[in-house]
Amino acid sequence: MKESKIFNPQSKIIANVDRAIEHIETGYTSPVLVEVDPSNACNHACSFCLSSYIHFEKYKGTETFSRALMSREVLMSLCEDFVDMGVKAINWTGGGEPTLNRHLKEAIEYCGKNNIKMGMFTNGTLFDKWDMFEALVENMTWVRISVDAGTRETYNGVRRARGRQDWDKMVSNLQKLIEVNKTYNNKIDIGVGYVISPDTYSEIVDFAEFFSDYDLSYCQYKPEIVIREKGGEQRELEFWTEKVNPLLTQAEKILGDKFQVNGYKFEDLAMDREKFGRDYKQCLGSQLSPCIGADGHVYVCTNHRGWKQYSYGNLYEDSFKSIWNNLQKRREVMNLIENVECFKNCTKLCKPHESNKAMWKIQQDLKNKRVTKEKLLEDKSIIRQTLKHPDFI
Repeated sequence: MKESKIFNPQSKIIANVDRAIEHIETGYTSPVLVEVDPSNACNHACSFCLSSYIHFEKYKGTETFSRALMSREVLMSLCEDFVDMGVKAINWTGGGEPTLNRHLKEAIEYCGKNNIKMGMFTNGTLFDKWDMFEALVENMTWVRISVDAGTRETYNGVRRARGRQDWDKMVSNLQKLIEVNKTYNNKIDIGVGYVISPDTYSEIVDFAEFFSDYDLSYCQYKPEIVIREKGGEQRELEFWTEKVNPLLTQAEKILGDKFQVNGYKFEDLAMDREKFGRDYKQCLGSQLSPCIGADGHVYVCTNHRGWKQYSYGNLYEDSFKSIWNNLQKRREVMNLIENVECFKNCTKLCKPHESNKAMWKIQQDLKNKRVTKEKLLEDKSIIRQTLKHPDFI
């Protein structure tokens, strides 16, 4: 699989190596990217959802269960802190479906006016409810709509849209977003995403055929990552090599340059089935990209959302700036992960995994004088010119 210029987190760490070095040397830097969950509620219930344990009915009564919507006061205060702290980019994500929060449009417009880059993972079914099309195109860098199927029937089945038939709504909103984007000379990148799981893999080619004629920047395929709440064991390698890869080859022929695959994740899946390449000793990447839940907690990363022992603090009690500046608390949480638990409660192939590999290498190379800071900073200026959206690590 060819290397992606869009989905390439290790290269993007080099593109932000000044902040990586600052954290390695001092233990503190402002985040490059923050993942923000405006909502823990969702209008879908996807079988492969990474955050299902937060909002699925069967988890009700557990300490992690939450269908919270972030309040306007907390959301806007958070955005102000991002501006003050020099946060480069925001991913509006979830938790749940971000566009369920009626205050999100205002937050997007505020951050856009203050030159923060933004992306969004969304199912795209609620754009029309809040009339978000202009706000998205004027302020976002990219929008990726999660589809995860190639036909109406499978989409409505795997996404379990609470009795609704949302395929048509998703397609209609996608088409309108594309049309509005054209009036802005295709200002933002619009893509569609496909999580490959046993429930969805059979329609990899159907997905490619359906969207091949749409004016999209990319059609992204990525493997399902099985979280620890679902047993934590990844699919057998044969599933990917024998069933999935031949279909991806067909999809690439259909989509051409629009075909994008998270190749690094497939490479990790082919590594040893115990560690999947986790040879680093510290979770350094998470310090450039924390996750803020709709419940107000500032979590180490998206894979720990909902688990309060991995929270640095809560926005309903303190500001993000104060929480992030509390290095003692952050070190306590990271010590729990790195030295007490030794990653045993971390999802294999977690969100910071690729960033961790890159930052661990930088740390060790600097320590052993295999590279100089000057050379790394020189590489940064070069690589930023070769990647799309380099701040979305």
